[in-house]
Amino acid sequence: MTPQELLLSEFTLVSVSDIAASSGLSPREIEELVELGVFEPRAHEAAHALFSARCIELARAARRLQLDFELPLAGVALALTYRERIRELEERLHRIECELPGRARGR
Repeated sequence: MTPQELLLSEFTLVSVSDIAASSGLSPREIEELVELGVFEPRAHEAAHALFSARCIELARAARRLQLDFELPLAGVALALTYRERIRELEERLHRIECELPGRARGR
């Protein structure tokens, strides 16, 4: 696991300000993405929400979508939701394919 992968693991917790500093999104935009269900707090510390460090990757993708396609945050949330669903389905398909009989290396 690379240092970046370790940093962005599901087990490392980060604050809204950490996500904002790493992504270019404002704290208000991050709060709106929380309201839209893109980010889900994992814990609370002194009235501040803490998130999985993986949210940094999602926030960076959100910022790119905003800049590249000039999407409003609701559109960004929808695109990220579909992106995550596709990623989950691709992982699932890969696991199923690996379990199929006759799957030789290199095929």
